[in-house]
Amino acid sequence: YSVMGIINKMQIIADRIVLLGEVRGDLVQTTYAANSDLKALSAFQFEGNNRYNQISDYYAVINNCNYYLAHIDTAMERRGRNLFMREYAVVKSYRAWTYLQLAQAYGEVPLILKPLMTEKDAREAMHQRYADIQEICNTFIDDLTPYVGVNLPDFGSVNNMNPKDFFIPMRALLGDLCLWAGRYQEAARWYHDYLTDKYEPIEMSTQSIH
Repeated sequence: YSVMGIINKMQIIADRIVLLGEVRGDLVQTTYAANSDLKALSAFQFEGNNRYNQISDYYAVINNCNYYLAHIDTAMERRGRNLFMREYAVVKSYRAWTYLQLAQAYGEVPLILKPLMTEKDAREAMHQRYADIQEICNTFIDDLTPYVGVNLPDFGSVNNMNPKDFFIPMRALLGDLCLWAGRYQEAARWYHDYLTDKYEPIEMSTQSIH
């Protein structure tokens, strides 16, 4: 339930991330029907009260991840199986992915790895030294690498959907992080491992594109 709660918060920023990546592209133009905030975003005027400029939504995801990671018992076992390591690895990937999107949108941002429980904590954290995208990526490359071999959780069917589609492939995420960190050979290796993983093979579609 905690993991699904984090996923719900990620949904708030999901559409926005698509817009940030696409609406500012060279081949994309807004129409007369677009709202003023979207037009401003397209013109790279990303400040003020623009509805797409809500950095707090990213940190809501991050803080939930930090809280989960700080309190989950990763040593708990039942019948010889670790109960929460799979979820632990998934939440780590959510936090790293959210920070990567945050850094791409805003450049330098506060790198916060502990849960903030009071307004005072939040204010102090937002005034700490900012980290650039390279530092953020290097931090999470080291953070995620030990969990590459951890299997995904099995939540059963969720609203007739396969919950495995909710998870971020660890090797692909590490490829992205290495790419943005300028570690190109490592990025190529992680992408290769992701595409050729025999335990979680990538299923190529045979449908034609019209």
